[in-house]
Amino acid sequence: MAIAGMTGAVYVSDVNTEPAAFSGKSCSAVDAQRKRYQIDDEDCRYWDPNAPVSVRVDGVSVTAGFTLEHAGGFVVFDNALAAGDEVEVSGKALELIQAGGFFNWSIDFDGEDADATTFKSEGWKEFVRTLKGWSGSAEAYWGDEQFYDSLGKIVVVKLFVDAGPAKDCLEGFAVINGEGIENPVDGLVQETVDFTGTGPLYIRM
Repeated sequence: MAIAGMTGAVYVSDVNTEPAAFSGKSCSAVDAQRKRYQIDDEDCRYWDPNAPVSVRVDGVSVTAGFTLEHAGGFVVFDNALAAGDEVEVSGKALELIQAGGFFNWSIDFDGEDADATTFKSEGWKEFVRTLKGWSGSAEAYWGDEQFYDSLGKIVVVKLFVDAGPAKDCLEGFAVINGEGIENPVDGLVQETVDFTGTGPLYIRM
């Protein structure tokens, strides 16, 4: 399955700044079911994927029954919390700087299946999905070395599907693994940027 869009942005962690530790930051429910909570501090919404994140509900540490979305700063609980429950998180946040913007992006989702055929399959092949992933490419106007300097680094990719105030987008961590520069005779110098996702791609609609 492929998704295409018009505009996007790449953010990289400032290499001269260590991820900033934060503790006891409050989170607010962002859905009526009270399952999805987002950290309130906008400066702490992109968590270091290599650092642990602790979650507390009403002052009590919880270690199961939820998943973390490091890109965006979300805690997603398996079961709804009660009204009035207070959620806090602690961890390390990346300090991001925008490395550039691009256009005409496309995303491809892929997966790898392992053969799970047995005698009980009655002659039919059976497969089990073992790996999921995504990758993409985009075009940008070449003007500096920001994308080149980001080659091989983990970055935050935000892919917008509209230009309105809602800023609906897809976002996730990715590695920029390719860059090509083209110099047309009658236009601006452009470059093609290739990236591969590291972890899930989240839909923010």
